[in-house]
Amino acid sequence: MFADVIVDVDAPGLSHAFTYRVPNELLDAAVPGACVAVPFAGRELVGYILKTFTEAPDLKKIKDISSVIEDACALTPELINLAAWVSGHYAAPLSHSVRAIIPEAMSAIVCQVVHLTAPANVSQASPAQIKLVRVLEEMGGRADQGILKARCGIDKFAVTLRQLKNRGAVNITRTLEMPKVRPLTVQGLQITDPDDIPDADLSRAPKQAAILKELAKSGGAVRRSDLLAKTGSSSSPARTLVEKGLAEMVQIRVRRKPFKDRPVEAYKEFTLTRNQEDALAVIREGLESGAPQTTLLWGVTGSGKTEVYLRSIAHVLSAGGCAISLCPEISLTAHLMDAYRARFGESVAILHSKLSAGERYDEWRRIESGDARVVLGPRSAIFAPVRNLKLVIVDEEHEPSYKQDHSPRYNARLAAEERARAEGASVVLGSATPSLETFYRASQKEIRLAVLDSRVDDRPMPRVQVVDLREEWAQGRKNIFSRELHTAIEDRLSKGEQTILFVNRRGYSSFLLCRTCGYTPRCENCDVSLSYHAITRTLCCHHCNESHPAPDTCPSCGGPHIRRFGTGTERVEEEVQKLFPDASVIRMDSDTTSRKGSHARLLDQFREGRANILVGTQMVAKGLDFPNVTLVGVISADTALNLPDFRAAERTFQLLTQVSGRAGRGTIPGDVIVQTFSPENFAICAAAKQDYMEFYNQEIANRRELFYPPFSRLINVISADPVGEYARDRLAAFAKSVREKASGPLKMLGPSPAPITRLKGLYRWHLLIKDDESFTLREIIRDVYEGMPPQSRTGLIIDVDPISML
Repeated sequence: MFADVIVDVDAPGLSHAFTYRVPNELLDAAVPGACVAVPFAGRELVGYILKTFTEAPDLKKIKDISSVIEDACALTPELINLAAWVSGHYAAPLSHSVRAIIPEAMSAIVCQVVHLTAPANVSQASPAQIKLVRVLEEMGGRADQGILKARCGIDKFAVTLRQLKNRGAVNITRTLEMPKVRPLTVQGLQITDPDDIPDADLSRAPKQAAILKELAKSGGAVRRSDLLAKTGSSSSPARTLVEKGLAEMVQIRVRRKPFKDRPVEAYKEFTLTRNQEDALAVIREGLESGAPQTTLLWGVTGSGKTEVYLRSIAHVLSAGGCAISLCPEISLTAHLMDAYRARFGESVAILHSKLSAGERYDEWRRIESGDARVVLGPRSAIFAPVRNLKLVIVDEEHEPSYKQDHSPRYNARLAAEERARAEGASVVLGSATPSLETFYRASQKEIRLAVLDSRVDDRPMPRVQVVDLREEWAQGRKNIFSRELHTAIEDRLSKGEQTILFVNRRGYSSFLLCRTCGYTPRCENCDVSLSYHAITRTLCCHHCNESHPAPDTCPSCGGPHIRRFGTGTERVEEEVQKLFPDASVIRMDSDTTSRKGSHARLLDQFREGRANILVGTQMVAKGLDFPNVTLVGVISADTALNLPDFRAAERTFQLLTQVSGRAGRGTIPGDVIVQTFSPENFAICAAAKQDYMEFYNQEIANRRELFYPPFSRLINVISADPVGEYARDRLAAFAKSVREKASGPLKMLGPSPAPITRLKGLYRWHLLIKDDESFTLREIIRDVYEGMPPQSRTGLIIDVDPISML
């Protein structure tokens, strides 16, 4: 028997499978989806079997599969098909698609180990080479290459290591490392033979008798610690029972629960509104049609979309099916998990990157075995090993976070529709502000439409007031808070109501600026200004993580007038505490939520009323339900509006509408105050009126005129290189080859410098290709890419259906 294996190796352009022979001793284990070790280019690597067959291929030499790694995670046939689609649609190596599916801790990996061989050979070495050798000596002369790189902290680590290898000072070996995580077991006790218990005389051993009674009542094995706690016994009586042969020690598998400390609330049955009933009927009709259906659930904020999701899932479960529910942010999973667990109990599993390796392993296995039939998580949850999938929900389907920013650059919304199509499932795309592409499809009857146009209990939409900051500045008020917002915050504090302040930046201030010479500190590796963080008094680049102490004087002119400019979350938090000293404030951004569980902890504190004001970035703008929030303040609506991206207006409208929807979700009506320097902009005007159709009609006309999605498909090709001319010339040659292969004229913009022209020390050029049918174009681009010399492919990124143009 033979097998096609996708080998997990990073090699540009290597996207096809390789054929291996299956030895007789592996015939039973070498099935499609199995993780295997194979010889490849003189070394042992990990791979996954895509398919097996018996007819001998026409190849001169076929190598044998070395082994099947049974402890590693296997791919289901459905996930193999999905990986192939992701690879084809996004022009990505198939190995990258497989890697996106398998949790890192559940896959076998090949480790590169650096060995020190001859330290004497570095007597004439460079400082970097000497430092690497010194660190390697401190680590015992042998170290994992990744750990060594982190410990050394030197530039051009790979070049330095190669130089040392050429000098004979080090050598590098590769070892196959098995999956790091295993099932967790604890010691337990169970009755050896129930028939022996009646004959046991334990009248003089009450503790032993109590333990046996508890074991008999349980009907199986009991954790030793739980058993001793329940009976008030020490270890000695349990040990004696084992010695007497009345009980035996066993290992009990224990599940690592992601939310073990969060109590499960009782499910509250709601009476659906007429809108909800109608929307649910549309979704159920699709589920019962027998063919894959996609439905856009377009509902204003606070209209009860989550309840429609839960009822739809319940309908699927009652028919024996399973469901995946995607949410855009990890910060939303705890809030949603409470609602899902209240409704479906232990049938719910959660998958996201903030879980520990053990928690992710146990959740994956529960899904794989069918113990968990509902999966909740961000974009990667679309790869959950669900069997009999019947429904996929994509909440806040418009969110950019559904698009991965590294290879494979897949969009989970599109992947959800493809997986559902292949497995005969239905998809529900939910949003108050659908992406233009999705709403256009609904308007063209390509997908179904269900509408929730009013809030639950007929609660009013929040009142929105737009404050023109130009007038504030003209009157000499240059504070963070306009008079209107300042007064509104005071009013809410006096009433014991809560406020959310939305800031589209983290940090203390966007950047430092010298008022004398205009100097702004910029990252040496990236073409961006450095962000100022007040708590640590540091300047940080949020692209490459470079960090420096903030200067007290201008490094350019030496003047003392270098001051913060712009408004970040730290700055707003400080200003709130200064103006409202009695207020309790919570700041929520990526800096305060980096630790595991911090999202849920901060949101719980705010929900419980332990803070009056929540200051946050985009993570507070969507999906959260705080009944006591009656005021939302948008510090500046202009941040996203001025980005060099054709989606800038759409993102601004979506953000403002979504964050406005956090106000007035309880019994008290809400207010929203939007501060802006562009009050006349059509996106801000439409958001203030919460009028999606007004925004859609103008923006769709702009898109049609400029041939942007949904009227075209985009492919953004980026070339990055330490030398700007090389990046430009490589992309120009690529564009020339694509034009020559295309059957008709193509709309190409560029090559031109990318909006962020330098990132992590690399100059960036980009080429934007527009086409009305991108499958053929993707094939051409893949052919051109794979036909390039390996050194030319390095630094070239192909982004199909890009979300960000930066």
